[in-house]
Amino acid sequence: MKKRVFKIGAVALVSAFALSACGGTTESPSNEGSNGSAPAAVDPANLETEISILAPSYADSSKSDWDAIIAKFNETYPKVKVNLQIEGWDGFAEKISARIQAGDYPDILNDNAFAASADAGLLYPIDEVVSADTIAAIEPSLLANGVGADGTQWAAPDIASARMLIYNTDLFEKAGIAAAPKSWAEMEDAATKLVALGDGTVGYGMPLGSEEAQVESSLWLWGAGGTWVDGENLVADTPEAVEAFTEMKKLHSEGLTQPKLEDNRQDVANLMHAGKLGMIVGHSQIVADAEAQGINVALAPVPDKAGGDGVTTGVTDFIVAFNNEDADRKAATGALLDLMYSDAMYEGWYKGTKLLPVTTSMIEKAKADATTDNEKGFLEALSIVKFLPVGNTQWDALQTSLQGNAYRVGTDDPAALLKEIQAQVDAQS
Repeated sequence: MKKRVFKIGAVALVSAFALSACGGTTESPSNEGSNGSAPAAVDPANLETEISILAPSYADSSKSDWDAIIAKFNETYPKVKVNLQIEGWDGFAEKISARIQAGDYPDILNDNAFAASADAGLLYPIDEVVSADTIAAIEPSLLANGVGADGTQWAAPDIASARMLIYNTDLFEKAGIAAAPKSWAEMEDAATKLVALGDGTVGYGMPLGSEEAQVESSLWLWGAGGTWVDGENLVADTPEAVEAFTEMKKLHSEGLTQPKLEDNRQDVANLMHAGKLGMIVGHSQIVADAEAQGINVALAPVPDKAGGDGVTTGVTDFIVAFNNEDADRKAATGALLDLMYSDAMYEGWYKGTKLLPVTTSMIEKAKADATTDNEKGFLEALSIVKFLPVGNTQWDALQTSLQGNAYRVGTDDPAALLKEIQAQVDAQS
């Protein structure tokens, strides 16, 4: 079984969505309430319909975890047939595209992107499908990641991860560094002391390869007080972005990072697991792998320019509901999702993914059950994480350009590089 590590974004499906959506406008299903949004009550015993779920395999237990929810659902809704399709993450976007082009929309899709399908008019707003109680149960900072550029709550997060500064406490002690850095200046100082230890020690791992360059770049941008978002548009070449890229270039040019900025996250994580890296931004699996190798690590927010509260980044996957223009299917979809997010069912489901929960009750329970400070630290970060603008349809273009070009900050002028990235975004948009 290939264990999935969160990768942000998916293959852009805008063209497929547009082809499928051009047949006409979407009509409102008849089971909506008088306000046009809240679903009306239905009789579970008499609701007779068929719905489908398309979901990825997070782990070997993914199918059985969904089957448990479906079996419980059918105890109350015996006449609703639920068809479950579980697919591996490799080629998952292509599976979605194939179903959409065939007009076979899944009622429930579990995916890591939603902007293209929302923009094509294929989705219900998720808060028109699930109950208000379900929406209220999700941690607000995570729920916000399912809001589109138009302000609509198109998606609900179903699972999360957080990325924080992970640092080797033994190397810090050996280098005489008393605490995790809070500012860029403190990070430079700490990295300099770490490199001075010799024996191939790297101060800070800065992966800017094709896997997650967008995450690393965004953390530095946020640390400079910037954002990619300008109204409904995304802008790469802001003054804050230039400042962030200039700092990234400085760390590399002074020999404080790994030599190859085009390295991916795992390449740099391997240095941490070998005891040769002082600092890296990463998720809980990097911590677990390091500890399994006997490396002592601790967590802190990622330093910002001025030494403030720092930044952390979060990732969520999503649940979306396709509009099949059928009132009974919509009602059944909402009822199944309400059950899924209930404490009784959601705890087992999220634990099966080996990732972090999104409901406030399960986050608090997981904190109470945590056995280490690091385990608790990632959970505590979920209330303060910042997210990449995945709800904006321009994000695919910006992400692709960052993944293909950000590593060049090691050799190119930061301002010129960002202008080139912006030009690529404009051309694709």
